[in-house]
Order: sequence, then C-alpha cells, then structure tokens
Amino acid sequence: MVGLVFKSLITGAETVDDMGDGVGHGLTASGVLCQYGVARFSPDKTNAQIGGETSDEITDIVMAALSSVPESAGIRVDQFFSPNPDAADPFQAIREAQLGVLNLAHRKDADTAFWGRQDTRNGHLDLYMVSDALTSSLYDLMLPQVYSFRQPTHADVSEALRVLLNAQLVLKSRGGEQRALQIARLSAIMEDLQDRVLGGDVFSQAGSGAALAYGFGAFVLSETGDRSYCGSALRVMEPYIRQMISDIADKPVAAAGKTEAPTGLKGETLSGAAADQANHEAQTTELLDRVSDFSKVNPRTTAALALYGALVNWSLVANLKARPGALSIAIWRMLERRIELSMGSPVDRALSICKLGEAMVFTGKDKEDAKIVDKGAGHYRRALGMINARVHGPLYATIAYGLAEAIVSSATIRDVTIPDTQVVPVFQAALKVCARRDQPYIWGRIMFALATVYLTNGNLHKDIEMLTHARMSYSQAYEAFNEAGAKGAARAASGGYSRSENFLSQLGHRKAVMDATGGTGGGEVAKDAAGAS
Repeated sequence: MVGLVFKSLITGAETVDDMGDGVGHGLTASGVLCQYGVARFSPDKTNAQIGGETSDEITDIVMAALSSVPESAGIRVDQFFSPNPDAADPFQAIREAQLGVLNLAHRKDADTAFWGRQDTRNGHLDLYMVSDALTSSLYDLMLPQVYSFRQPTHADVSEALRVLLNAQLVLKSRGGEQRALQIARLSAIMEDLQDRVLGGDVFSQAGSGAALAYGFGAFVLSETGDRSYCGSALRVMEPYIRQMISDIADKPVAAAGKTEAPTGLKGETLSGAAADQANHEAQTTELLDRVSDFSKVNPRTTAALALYGALVNWSLVANLKARPGALSIAIWRMLERRIELSMGSPVDRALSICKLGEAMVFTGKDKEDAKIVDKGAGHYRRALGMINARVHGPLYATIAYGLAEAIVSSATIRDVTIPDTQVVPVFQAALKVCARRDQPYIWGRIMFALATVYLTNGNLHKDIEMLTHARMSYSQAYEAFNEAGAKGAARAASGGYSRSENFLSQLGHRKAVMDATGGTGGGEVAKDAAGAS
C-alpha cells in the first residue's frame, strides 16, 4: 500500500529515479544511533549539473544544523516530496506522505527523515519530520505536525532542528546509560532556550516552527519524567495556538458601544503578569468554545493543538498548575469531535478520548470532585473499546492504566477502600500488552501504580502477601525507570520499596510477638506495631 501511495506523493517532473547509494558521511561509523535523511525542499532543479547532485539551499541549511548533533549521521535524499493534492481527506494525504517518505528513508538505511517545501514567494519554510518512533499510535495525532519558519537562515531555526533530532535520539535510545545521556543532551539545549522564553521571547523572527519544536522537546522530556519545561513550552506556544484557534473560531457579535479585545497575534510578546496570563487562558478557552465548523480544523492545527493539549495534561500530572484543566478538556473535546465528524481512524479517536479522560481525571483530583473523575473513567472505557490491544499495545496499556488510576483516584477522594479486585487485573492487563524494552517509562508507571495499590491495601488489611507483591513491584518499577532514564521516578520507586520493607518488618515483628505469647500476651506491643504501620 505504501509503495503504491509513494508514486502519487512525488511530483513526476521533479523526481529522480536514482536515489544514490544511501551512504553518507559517518553513516557507517561506530556510535551512530540515529541515521536521518534530508530531502529536497524545492522542485526547482535548474542548478543541477548533468550526472551530478542537485543543489538545494534549504537542504544545505538543514544538513549543516543537524551535523553538530552527536551520535547521528545524515544523508541527502535527492527527491522532492509533496502530499497528494487529489486526496479527498487531507489527514489521510499527509499520513500517506509521511509514511511514503519514511519508506524511502528505510531503503536508504535511515530511520528518520526531514522533508517539506519552501515557498518561493516569501522564502518561508514548512518542514516535516517523520521517524519509526513517531509512527507509533501514541503520537498519531502529532504525525501531521508542520514546523513553519519565516527565516530559514535564522539561528533559532538551527536550534529548533537540533531540538527535533535530539528528541528523536531520546525516543530511539535504549538502556539506562544511553537514554540518560540523550536526555541530558536534549535538556542542555532546552535549558538555554528556556531562559529566553522566561524572558518573554517567543521566537517570532524564526517563526512558529521554533516554538513548536521547543514544545516537542518538552513533550519528549515529559515522557521521561522531566516536566520542568512544560510551563515554558506552553508559554512560548500560546500566541501561535491562539492565532490558529482564532482563525477557525466563529466571530463574536460585538456588544453595542464595545470593542472586542484582540485575541493575540503571532510574534506578540508574552506578559509575565498573572492577570494577563489568566486573561490569555480565558481567551483561549473562549475561542475553543466558538469553534463550530470543525472542517476548518486542518491537519496542521490538529497536530499543534494535540501537542499543546498533551503538554497541558503533563503539567496537570506534575501538579504544576501551569494551565487549568478546563483548557485541556476543551482542547481534547474539540479534537475528538473533529475526528468523529471527519470519520477519522479509531486510533485517532481513541487517543483523543484517552487524553480527554486524562484531563478530566486530573482536574477532578485537583478539585477533589469524584464525579469529574468518574466521567474521566467513562471516557477511558470508551477508548478501550475502540482499539486492538495486540496491534496498538502501548496505547492500549496507557488507556488501561488511566482507567485503573481513575478508579483509584475516585476511591481516594471518597475515602473508601481501593477496590483492588477491580484495578489489579486492569493494571496486569496493561503490563501484559506493553513491552518493557520498548516503553520502559510507561511500563514503569503502570508497575508503580500497581505497587501503590498493593502497598495501600496491604497496609490497611495487614496483608503480608499484598505487601510482598508491593515490594517486588516497586523493585521492578525501579529497574524500568532506570532503563527509561527517569531518575526522579526511580527514586520514588526506591522509596516505595523501603516503605514496603518497613511495613513487612513491622508485621513480622507483630507476628513473632503474637506467636511468642500464644496470641494473648504482649497485646500492647502488637497494638503499637500495628499503629506504627
């Protein structure tokens, strides 16, 4: 199917059948973790020499920017790609284009590809990135992401490209040491950019692509347990997101004698004042409520909103209070509606519903409202019925984990015993379909949550078997987090292991006293041991 689609993606007159030998500088060198291809960004080949490689200024710029990234090697793909303009569904067109480009990259021994088009009228650049990791159902809504740059030669464009490739290296790395190294390299770039963002810079000269690239870097780091960049990523993306929503929202009817306040334009300077921030959030939520024609929500807007919404969700997970949960709920509700009306894939819809449920659960936890949490659990149940666990294991595991966590949160808010007979099988089912080697952080989160249920109920019921399961589960979660490079989560798992050991020791001491006294003497000692637990 991809091979057939591939022919329709390349503009016939500009296509070169000879793809070269697929070997680039450093490609076969030892220590190369990521091999990437860079396609042509212009169909114009007037500068081509007979029998030689064609010249493309943007390709040269991209190659130069990415060449400084360690453990990577690039090759030129002397072809120009474009989504099929005759496709009835623009979402399907860009998806087929991305998969077609990746298919060609595989034929050249590359696992990541950069492609796009430069507008000859104004010099603006639209760049796409696709890789094996990004074709996972976990990132399906972000696959059409477009990184638009106003000045391709600007230094911020090079930084954005480095963020994208370093993020890809994090996604591809395996093993604790390798992953920790890639996380550290990406964090170093993000740290420098974050200082500028906190100072009010929104990369207006480079364009929205720089802000989205920074957001993607923050998103990848969030999936390793580091959510310290979520707030700044939301801040730098917000003016562009508001502009996108403003373009598709219905225009309000202005009240007599009043002039509507501006909703924010591209390149505006962000204010650090709390009042301005609250006003911006209200504006964004209000704009989302005014979107009635979902056909205007194109793939570019969908991908950007999915990235923004995912960052809001991660900030809720970390309790950063960077943005209100109502904003995330509005985003995911709109995206789910858009996918439903456009007859999108079940995976896309399940993913949007999963994120909607996640936003509702964490909003309910923050407000201590069990009804909101239960509504979130209902969305998780809907999403579970839409996908095949064998085909989309990581996504299925994420949804199942969210459902079990919602049940636990609801019980905690209501101050009732966690129904372990309900949630333990769900956690175990999630672990069964999620490969620890490929998704160590997701696997570790599930195992950690399972261990916490065992620990809570085991301590409550003085159940040695459950506490033993808790200790073992925390140990496995610790190992998985180390493999994922999530040091903070690993420390939390280590703390859980210590608590399990402590409770088991106390119960063992209590049992020894009871055995020594025949179950009658030493009652006060046993009572003290139980109270300490």
